Amino acid sequence: MDAGLAAVIAGASGAGGAALAAFGTSFAMLRQAKIQRDSAHSLWLRNHQQQAFEELMIAVRRLKDLLSGPNTALNLARREDGSEDLTPYFQEHEVRTAAVSAGVTRVSLLADLVTGSSAFKMGTAMSDLALAELRVKIASTSAPTEEELKQLWDAANMAGAEFALQAQQTLQKI
Repeated sequence: MDAGLAAVIAGASGAGGAALAAFGTSFAMLRQAKIQRDSAHSLWLRNHQQQAFEELMIAVRRLKDLLSGPNTALNLARREDGSEDLTPYFQEHEVRTAAVSAGVTRVSLLADLVTGSSAFKMGTAMSDLALAELRVKIASTSAPTEEELKQLWDAANMAGAEFALQAQQTLQKI
């Protein structure tokens, strides 16, 4: 009987040890899978953030080019009365401001709070500048003075520089 009991105890110990080893192995595999998942997510996020940051900065540059340029590329047509047809300019203005707005939204969704806020500030500064330049273009009575326009350009440039710095810092964290 003693030999039989010893065999049963030895078998149970062996089975318990095997179960404990299997649990330890599965726990280590689960931990490794979690580390790989987190690493893959960080890489995905960084790639999408970088793309969103680039797209926003390109959209801002394109809008600034439209606002500061002579608009000869738009081939402004002359009406019969000799005035310029600003329709192509207005259409392009709408497309480029929409691209900036979409870029700000995408960055806000992908980036941390500080970078998203910086993108929003840049988008707001660009919107203010775009509206002021539009008022100048249509010779509105509410058109800004040269000094006010210069201040809006400076604000947009400063907001752009702040965003670029914040975006760079965000990408370096990951």
